[in-house]
Amino acid sequence: MSVATELLGPFPFRQEDLEHGRLEQGVRHTLAHYAGWRDTNPAAIGSHVDRYTEQLRSIAGRHTPAAALLRGVYAPRRRRELREQALLELNYFGVYNLSEVPDPADVARGEALARAHARTAREVVEGIERGRGVAGVVESLERRFPALRGAAETRWLAERLDRLHRTLPETVVQAGAMGKVVRTLVGVLAIGGYDTRDAGRTAVREHLTRILPGAYAYGAAYAVIDDSFQDLPGEHMLPRERDRLHRLILRGLSTGGAIDARQVPDHPLAEEMHELYGIALQVYPFGTHRHLYHAAESMYLAQHRDASRGVDESLESAYPDIFLKAGLSRVVANILGRRSLDEGFYARCLNTIFLSQFKDDLADRDEDRRAGRMTPFTHPGDGRTNPLLDLFAYDAYVVDQVYGGDPVARDALTGVGAIKLGIHLCADPENTLRLLDQYPVTPEIATFLRTAAGVPRRVLPQLTTGDLRLKREAAAVMGRRDPNSVDARTFVLDRLPRINEIVHNCHAEVNAAELAPILAYTMDGPAKRLRPALTLMLAEGLGVRGDMPESLLGAIELFHTASLIFDDLPAQDDATLRRGRPAAHTVFDEGSVQLAAISMLSSGFGMLARLDRHYPAHRVTDVVAYVGTVLGPQRLCRGQYLDLRYARDASPVTGEDILEMYRLKTSTMVEAALVPLLMLLDRPRVEIELITRYADHAGIVFQARDDILDATASAEQLGKDSGNDVGKANLVRVYGLAQARRLMEQHRDAAVDSCAALPFDTRLLQGIVEHFAARGR
Repeated sequence: MSVATELLGPFPFRQEDLEHGRLEQGVRHTLAHYAGWRDTNPAAIGSHVDRYTEQLRSIAGRHTPAAALLRGVYAPRRRRELREQALLELNYFGVYNLSEVPDPADVARGEALARAHARTAREVVEGIERGRGVAGVVESLERRFPALRGAAETRWLAERLDRLHRTLPETVVQAGAMGKVVRTLVGVLAIGGYDTRDAGRTAVREHLTRILPGAYAYGAAYAVIDDSFQDLPGEHMLPRERDRLHRLILRGLSTGGAIDARQVPDHPLAEEMHELYGIALQVYPFGTHRHLYHAAESMYLAQHRDASRGVDESLESAYPDIFLKAGLSRVVANILGRRSLDEGFYARCLNTIFLSQFKDDLADRDEDRRAGRMTPFTHPGDGRTNPLLDLFAYDAYVVDQVYGGDPVARDALTGVGAIKLGIHLCADPENTLRLLDQYPVTPEIATFLRTAAGVPRRVLPQLTTGDLRLKREAAAVMGRRDPNSVDARTFVLDRLPRINEIVHNCHAEVNAAELAPILAYTMDGPAKRLRPALTLMLAEGLGVRGDMPESLLGAIELFHTASLIFDDLPAQDDATLRRGRPAAHTVFDEGSVQLAAISMLSSGFGMLARLDRHYPAHRVTDVVAYVGTVLGPQRLCRGQYLDLRYARDASPVTGEDILEMYRLKTSTMVEAALVPLLMLLDRPRVEIELITRYADHAGIVFQARDDILDATASAEQLGKDSGNDVGKANLVRVYGLAQARRLMEQHRDAAVDSCAALPFDTRLLQGIVEHFAARGR
């Protein structure tokens, strides 16, 4: 595609232009045309900004004490204002979400349509609050869209939303990700409802039930990619996992090919993305919806580039990607929600939505700065680009060049735009006035900012729209969840940074002198930290609030890591990879590595002894004695001895022999992560016995899965040597792959049964043993 130099106006995008290579040329044309228009139309921009100021003053004027009193005694005035607000939101829905000015015939009957549109958000919010989350979302959707009532798809949606709510990272949920998911879901359904506004009930039901899975997948993908995949620290998802997931996403979107689940990183977010991709392909086959996947691929690439941008790059260079990710978000929503799109839709949509990103970035400026995200309003500036001017000027450009000066489009964009900006600017007058010094402003922009800074705080609750209220309330209600209900892997990953900090502090305070580099290498590596995480899971189930003693968690990880070091030595398993990098004895001399492991054991016992600061001394003494037994010659050491003996002896080894070895080698370390806490809390003996039984079965499940993976997975997937058990006694070698799987499942079920007999919440312990049986590394 070549852009004709004589082409006037915004670029006329078409469906065939959705591939990212073709899109970029059109985007650069529109941005260049906009820059020329902006520099030659200051009066039009000023007039547009004045409309913003008028809208904001009008809202403030309607909420003075006198106006509120009049509204209370004169019901028709209140009804008129509600109708005007609803019509404003309907027109904005048309311009912003559908990229069209609503048909005059629809506007003529607009009161019913507008109230229905406003009711969508209000009823969903009320349903969320009443149903306390997912159940309320589904209930209110069925009420707002009666065609969905009783459909199997809504039951499916309830299950998916609940699972997503339990899978997303805690920080992402608290930041309001579920609000975005619900808002996106409702937005696509509203587009579908508008598209079928004149259709019969059967046709509406068929359309809405068809698009509902895609609407969910789109909203969930936003939460996984934009809020989680792009923003989470490296500890939550290892760099190699991010890279593999990135490559799989691009391959899927560009080819539409099936992705083998075995290629997906063993991470709850990666698995969710894999399932979302499958949902999309089922509802929107690649062969007939290639343009949808082109749009999604281009949006994903733009988002990826934008998230990777640094301060050394010019702000102007960021605009094309901001343009793409904003515009394509609406393109995808309309492809998902509408049966067909008119010829001019892509040009209107792509050339319009760029304006929204500036408002969002201005509102999120402080949060983005804290998170280190580079946006137009966190960029240090280059003297050539003024995002505050562009926020208003591009708005005016859209009205003039995309909608030909249409007054409905103008009033919709400035009316809702004033509300969105007002929410942020009126809440912090001092910060708003500082914008006058931070950016070159026109007189009209200065007037708007001063007006916003002067709006009384009592007006703030009125600065809202149905969509914004939906996002805010859904995020607030669904930003809370029971920690025991969370996906067990998410629970571990959420606490991984804290556990890593504790582990680092514990080995750092050991003062290991010349051995310190070895301790740092082995303890600070990219580990799963399952043992201390098991302790935290048990504490959560028991309702132990507050910080766990760090010395307990640190000692558990010291013991475990020491056992791995010994396991990897040439005289033992002779492994070369551990935790995704070379085993310690291949990096340092073997004798020093052995001494480092011994120092970890002795230091761990020292940390256990310090528990008397938190618990009665006699309980601490019992714990020290217990752990000494677990690690000693009758248990852990004997298990490793049996492993070595079975490997070198020619005599046959039975399945029971192997299970005994696994109990001694692996189950004991699971037990050592759980039983000490029960002992310290003086829990009944029957609970300790049940937890010991759980640990016995869970350890076998973990080791059996190790055997299966060793026979079927690659070293890249495992992060350690694969094929390492060839020639050694293990369940796969004795029983075969199928029987080893059945045996693993039996022990998994027995572990879950042990949990069920306990008098406290064990959902996390059940979840983690189920993960042990399904994990990919």
